[in-house]
Amino acid sequence: MTSTVLDVTLLLLCVSASVVVLGGVEGRPGAGTGGSAADVAADRLATETATVTYDVAGGDHDSRTVHATLAELLVMAAEERGIGPGANGPRALDRFRSGVIEAAEHAMGPRTRLDVRYDADERSGTTGERGTSDRPPWTIGAGPEPPADTDVSVAVVTHPASSGTESSEAERFRIVVRTW
Repeated sequence: MTSTVLDVTLLLLCVSASVVVLGGVEGRPGAGTGGSAADVAADRLATETATVTYDVAGGDHDSRTVHATLAELLVMAAEERGIGPGANGPRALDRFRSGVIEAAEHAMGPRTRLDVRYDADERSGTTGERGTSDRPPWTIGAGPEPPADTDVSVAVVTHPASSGTESSEAERFRIVVRTW
């Protein structure tokens, strides 16, 4: 099992290193940070690694550990794939997701909000409708919402879905980074 987790983690690191796209969105003219604070936070999100250890329900108090970039961890938590097979379902997923959110909040600081959004390319089915998945539009949020009366800078990190999902070429997640 450890070998498989390591292999998957290395695969995700290689994929993200070649596919992660950073795009900054400028703040309004005259804003104090001009978008640079969010750009720096987005760069950290895509490159900084963290380790999440979570317990899986069992008689022997077994635990699992996942090590990846913060962006990869957020995508795994949003996809519900980070827990791996045999991890005893929803409770382990909740513990994994909670650990990922805590790691992201700790790494990014108190003035950063991260929202993970599932995004699918248009695919040609019979109707050609956008998004054939039942995923909710916003799946993971970490950090506090910015105050309504403050200037906010925004950047977006786009990350592919894990290779273990169907149609992973067209599926991706957008992580919206807001700083103030």
